[in-house]
Amino acid sequence: MARNDDSINLFGPEMLEDPFPIYKRLRESDPVHWDSARNAWIVTRHRDVMAVMKNRSFSSDRVTSARMRYSEKHKAVFDLLSRIMLQTDDPTHKRLHDLVHSAFTRTAVEEYGDNIRSLCNTLLAPGLQKGEMEFVSEFAAPLPILIISEIVGIPSEEREQIKIWCDAYSTVALNFYVHLSEEQLDYCGAQIAEFSEYLAGKVEAARRAPGSDLISSLVLAADRDHSLDMDELIANCILLLNAGNETTTCLLANGLGLLLKNPDQMAALRADPSLIPDAVEEFLRLEGPIQFLGRVAVEDVSIGDRLIRAGEMVIPVLAAANRDPEIFDRPDTLDVRRGHIHQLGFGTGPHLCAGIQLARFEARIAFEILLERTSAIELTTDALSHTKNFNMRCLEKLPIRLR
Repeated sequence: MARNDDSINLFGPEMLEDPFPIYKRLRESDPVHWDSARNAWIVTRHRDVMAVMKNRSFSSDRVTSARMRYSEKHKAVFDLLSRIMLQTDDPTHKRLHDLVHSAFTRTAVEEYGDNIRSLCNTLLAPGLQKGEMEFVSEFAAPLPILIISEIVGIPSEEREQIKIWCDAYSTVALNFYVHLSEEQLDYCGAQIAEFSEYLAGKVEAARRAPGSDLISSLVLAADRDHSLDMDELIANCILLLNAGNETTTCLLANGLGLLLKNPDQMAALRADPSLIPDAVEEFLRLEGPIQFLGRVAVEDVSIGDRLIRAGEMVIPVLAAANRDPEIFDRPDTLDVRRGHIHQLGFGTGPHLCAGIQLARFEARIAFEILLERTSAIELTTDALSHTKNFNMRCLEKLPIRLR
């Protein structure tokens, strides 16, 4: 079947606030859509997204082909991206994944439950005292960076800078295979270079005197198995700091935003807090942080009724698949009682997000405490907007009144 190219301007500023009508249009009329602006196939149906994510005919190495679009002066940024496990295939991916899993097993996430509860109460206290707060900057953003920094082993006085570096990294990592400007790469590249130098010092310190933190666990596992060099260690430390940081901020902000727009659903959670884990999955389905991923065909393969040639980029749109009516009843409606769902908010298959366990754990505790400590939460404005990082969908501000 011939390629189809139309007037849809994907992933631009006009889609930032509400991309879902465009996703719906593509899913219904052209579910495997050729986009000449990105030189890529855009895949929007749930079954097709699943097929791409689980098919070994598609490679996760987006760096090799995409880096050719950018100036050679950004070589160091793309060299780092090529070493993170999300951008690799087996056997490299398995080696990196097994090492990180081993480190996480040694540094058990569940052990931080009391710390998460304590931090939630501490961050919420000023808002309860004043009767209002800006939820994103005062709760949703600081909570994940404080927790992942503690797990990784970052001193409290350095966490504000870590947040700046993580923001720069995610801008590049989530958008480079779609589009980045030279100005963005100049700024972000400088920030990532500083980040890498900082973490190199942390790795060396952990080698000299290992502790119970995640960096020490990674260093011990890598040295035991002789499985990671310094560059791979640094790249995957950056990945872990991001995996446990920004996506959780977005999950918290978007989740509360959905509840505020659907007071009947908030009332259901107050009446039955055991629904909160299912509600977190529903937040990820309806307003997940990651809009899309990227894959590269390693051989000719058919998806739907389209033939994708070896070497071509494919962009599975998770946010479109998560509202596919073939899979989800009333797909645009928040339903905290939806129960078991195969939402793709953090991906699926071998490259499932490394931070999903921690993100779910933090979100469950955060929403339990939010609803436990308040009798009412109300929006104080109707003018809500999202951050400019298209592929990290997150409310920019969420001013609320608390009782």
